Amino acid sequence: MQQGFRSAEDEPLFKKLANDPAIVPDTITPGVEGYFRIPAVWIGEIPDPASVHVLNPQIHHALVLAKHLRCGIQVRVQRDGTFLFDFSSWSHAPQIEIPGYRIPNPKDSYKQPKETSSAESKSEEHAVLRAQVMNVHQSCVATSEKVVKRRSAQMGFPVAAYNTLKGLTFTQSVHYREDIEDVLALARNVINNKDRVPRQEPFPRRVLEIEVIEHSLELLDQILTRQDTALIQMIEAAYLAGCRSSEGRFGEALTLAWGVCEQLLSSAWDALLNDTNVDGRMPVSRKNKLTGRDYSASVIAEMLEINNRIDHKLYLDLEVARKSRNSWTHEMQEPSMHEVGTAIRCMESLFRQVKNIHLSLQLSGPRGGVPQWNIWIWESIRRAGGS
Repeated sequence: MQQGFRSAEDEPLFKKLANDPAIVPDTITPGVEGYFRIPAVWIGEIPDPASVHVLNPQIHHALVLAKHLRCGIQVRVQRDGTFLFDFSSWSHAPQIEIPGYRIPNPKDSYKQPKETSSAESKSEEHAVLRAQVMNVHQSCVATSEKVVKRRSAQMGFPVAAYNTLKGLTFTQSVHYREDIEDVLALARNVINNKDRVPRQEPFPRRVLEIEVIEHSLELLDQILTRQDTALIQMIEAAYLAGCRSSEGRFGEALTLAWGVCEQLLSSAWDALLNDTNVDGRMPVSRKNKLTGRDYSASVIAEMLEINNRIDHKLYLDLEVARKSRNSWTHEMQEPSMHEVGTAIRCMESLFRQVKNIHLSLQLSGPRGGVPQWNIWIWESIRRAGGS
């Protein structure tokens, strides 16, 4: 199979619109990505309902907060609950150029040049990490509601790499699109009433205050300035555990929560071993032994509690979470709401005691929604033959 290639005489063709069907031009990945929060909210204040029956960009897209984070990301927040992040200069997932190439023979099969396929793979990795950052921000919003306003509310729906808002600029990234495979895009179109469907009232939304959003972005910046992508992944997993718990999917929630607990316990264990390395007491061979398979999460938790690296209540709660997780994994014994809640609170405590990150996830949310009818209604329907 032939492979695409670049030659010096073709270079000008890759940078402009070319009429040559054999030329695949250079491309650039999005600079800005974002998400529309669902359940829908207004940021700052509720507009006059009469002004937002249908999409009104002057109100829906009004800029209510702009912030330049220390980590290098610029953020813009719109009235309609759209959060946009300029990642173009963020070192962990910047905007990148994907080199184009000439197709050897448009009628035959061919392979992309290695440089192109490598750049495309890197762009996909960046998209995943950017979506993880947005889910971390949603966990920060949930935390900030509790810290700033002392209230609990349903957390936002998680986003994935394929369904974030994308564009080269802040303005371009808010464009509306139709995509039957993207439920979040469809929801945004309907909630903001892009198609101007007649309604007596706009969809109800609650308010997220500006001070809540400012606090959430400060917390996000504290996390991102640590330059630790593993930490981003752990916090996103914690957030997803909270989301699965609010949906009543307790087995999945527990699995995610315990996975995060194990990662944080390992981090605390490594810190303890490093602090013990006085006068060469902890050579590499000894540390390898103490981090081997003989030292399970259960043993590590014991040692951390004995050495006052975690408190006793957390140790007891970890035992509850660990045993429940083992029952689910090995026997498919469904964990209880209490056990899942304990595991999630363990995560929060470990983030606080091990990483000095204060998260407070909100586990309330819609349940199965089983409807109920008065018996006399049921009787009248039954006697009428169910019609």
